[in-house]
Amino acid sequence: MRTPVDSGNSTTTPCACSKRPTWSRVEDDSVMQWPVIELAEWEELRQCPDCGRHWLASWPDELEGGMILCSPEPASARRLRDIDRASTLRAYCLARLEEHLGPLKERKLECRKVGCARKRLDGSSYCIEHLIADRFGRHLAKLDAPARDR
Repeated sequence: MRTPVDSGNSTTTPCACSKRPTWSRVEDDSVMQWPVIELAEWEELRQCPDCGRHWLASWPDELEGGMILCSPEPASARRLRDIDRASTLRAYCLARLEEHLGPLKERKLECRKVGCARKRLDGSSYCIEHLIADRFGRHLAKLDAPARDR
């Protein structure tokens, strides 16, 4: 882990990493100034210069939106290949679905996908995992996880 930078100025603003949510849209350019540890096509692993914490910078909606910043899962990940994207981006995916569908409530009917025993979401013919797979890609859905009993 990188050593935090000491600017020698005791009046600097303390690091905000401990107050950051698990994901957020990046509204300012300050994060863009952070060192890039590793770079891929639509994502970067960045490091806070103050505390040394790693963050995943991602562009999940390549055509629609800007960059989001996520706390990687597991927190010990130091390379892009070590990040569990389904867990890391789950809160983002759920928030985006909720923007489109309203509150995410399961119905009594089963998912329309053949062989899926999960419950459909209100306003959809599909379960949460198949909606995530369709909207964001199968790699972000937890389709291998067993359906919860209701």
